[in-house]
Amino acid sequence: MMPNRTERPAAPGRGAPGAGAGPRRGPGGAPASPSGAPAGGGFGKGGRGRGGTAGAFGKGGAGRGKQRKSKRAKRQELEQMSAPSLGGVSVPRGDGNTIVRLRRGSSITDFADKIEANPAALVTVLFHLGEMATATQSLDEDTFEVLGTELGYKIQVVSPEDEERELLSSFDIDFDAELEAEGDEQLEARPPVVTVMGHVDHGKTRLLDAVRNTKVVEGEHGGITQHIGAYQIQHVHEDTTRAITFIDTPGHEAFTAMRARGAKVTDIAVLVVAADDGVMPQTVEALNHAQAANVPIVVAVNKMDKEGANPDKVKGQLTEYGLVPEEYGGDTMFVHVSALQGMGIDDLLEAVLLTADAALDMRANPNKDARGIAIEANLDRGRGAVATVLVQSGTLHVGDTIVAGTAHGRVRAMFDENGDVVTTAGPSRPVQVLGLSNVPRAGDTFFVTDDERTGRQIAEKREAADRNAALAKRRKRISLEDFDQAVAEGKVDTLNLILKGDVSGAVEALEDSLLKIDVGEGVQLRVIHRGVGAITQNDVNLATVDNAIIIGFNVKPAERVADLAEREGVDMRFYSVIYAAIDDIELALKGMLKPEYEEVQLGTAEVREVFRSSKFGNIAGSIVRSGIIRRNSRARVLRDGKIIGDNLSVDSLKRFKDDATEVRTDFECGIGLGSFNDVKEGDTIETFEMREKPRV
Repeated sequence: MMPNRTERPAAPGRGAPGAGAGPRRGPGGAPASPSGAPAGGGFGKGGRGRGGTAGAFGKGGAGRGKQRKSKRAKRQELEQMSAPSLGGVSVPRGDGNTIVRLRRGSSITDFADKIEANPAALVTVLFHLGEMATATQSLDEDTFEVLGTELGYKIQVVSPEDEERELLSSFDIDFDAELEAEGDEQLEARPPVVTVMGHVDHGKTRLLDAVRNTKVVEGEHGGITQHIGAYQIQHVHEDTTRAITFIDTPGHEAFTAMRARGAKVTDIAVLVVAADDGVMPQTVEALNHAQAANVPIVVAVNKMDKEGANPDKVKGQLTEYGLVPEEYGGDTMFVHVSALQGMGIDDLLEAVLLTADAALDMRANPNKDARGIAIEANLDRGRGAVATVLVQSGTLHVGDTIVAGTAHGRVRAMFDENGDVVTTAGPSRPVQVLGLSNVPRAGDTFFVTDDERTGRQIAEKREAADRNAALAKRRKRISLEDFDQAVAEGKVDTLNLILKGDVSGAVEALEDSLLKIDVGEGVQLRVIHRGVGAITQNDVNLATVDNAIIIGFNVKPAERVADLAEREGVDMRFYSVIYAAIDDIELALKGMLKPEYEEVQLGTAEVREVFRSSKFGNIAGSIVRSGIIRRNSRARVLRDGKIIGDNLSVDSLKRFKDDATEVRTDFECGIGLGSFNDVKEGDTIETFEMREKPRV
């Protein structure tokens, strides 16, 4: 019999593995266990190199012990342990005054990068605050404010101007370059830029037609301007020729849109008022926008050739709005004109130049890269993106690389207002530009870049920022379909309307009819604005702020207004029959009311016999006397005409041994009323359901 390994004698001077006596050392230098096996030594279980975890020949091969954490991992673990816990996760906290600047449409990941936190942890915190969002979802300013307040940070959403400044600074482009004071030797006189504004059908386009001696009106549909354009004319006076740039806008919508985008385009506003019509609502609206922009105003009293023209009435009306004529001691120039007869046109141009010389510094530096504003743009089938731009400073050349909003490209060709090819465009010069990658928006600023790659990168970053801002901003406004749900959730109790029609009489009739709708208590109807003409951007902006619905009667939205309404989620309805509009609003208002319910009887059953069941309680063996007995319907039990059990539920319904959904008249059945067991022979079981009562 061979001796056991543990019985072999140890060699002199060697710690044989498995030697039973003495504090022997294994090959790895580890003390031997009392049983003789090396404690984590190299000759442990499984052969060489597969012993315990502490020896030189530990698990996983010779010389590889337990893996240690890196210093970075230890530091992060320490920070997570020391950070306060919120909602079950550890997040770094601010001191309440720490300011975090975020771009429009930022996500939780962007915020986490700013405060060096885990985005998943912030998602959890936001969930505990009652908001659900993903780490990459664009959030609005209110959500970030709630999250920042909870974590001890003050959130500052960067304004579009600051955002643009930071974006251009990353490309070493000075955002305020055109605002810097330049030496007088570098500045040269430039033409004034004039915007013609006023009420619809007061002759704005015909006045420009007389100024430019072109037939623009004949090409317009219905005599109403369908687009915006810019033109430059040469005015000759006493052997002196001076240029004036005119911007023709449909009312003041484009003027307002450009101002909303931070574009200051106009130097002088010409307010056109018909002498036979006087000041109208859109006249006042245009006047308010011009005064808000701090732009000098010249009043053109048009249609002086018509019978009944009363310019003194116009002057008196405008005096109430702060436009005091010079003959009354004010500083506003009033010019009597007739666009149809061509009367007073030179006087109007003289008034524009005098106002510009007296109130404005009309100078710019033409010897630098061009900067300016996109007035309008469209997509031409043959030429691609065509943008009308107004150069404000510098000189634009064919071949320059420009960025206009989210569009970029090299200027392939330029044309003036007559369609003639031009190679350069100086300050205050409007030109059509070909070569952009896509269509910019009205009011987008443009500037020249050093190379096309830089322009493309700037445009792509602008597009990403706008997309994120739109995703964060957009939310569905109220609509006629979801009134009842909104009221049930307590979100609204008032229906706000904006009424626009083709004539004032139709708008007034529609408003009177709507206000006469009897909708009961708890719900209100309010007309916050009414007007005549196409639905404008101002109407959409007002509907966005006041959560209103726009009703158009025989009118349609102006250019680009439908896209704006879709982006903002504003509900617009269009009608040509006044009764159809009234019916829709009436139905929507009645849907806003809390529903009224009434009890509808389904059937009755007479109890013939009562069966006792240990599992289901008392079962009423019955015969249906009228109607239908339906399972899961509500029920009551009557005895001698008195109610002994009410608001019960038909939990079980059987025909013999089979379950039944419903049992009709003259059929027998077994009815179980749940925990109610006080049923006797001769009782009557009456079933019913609650139905919403229709409003009449």
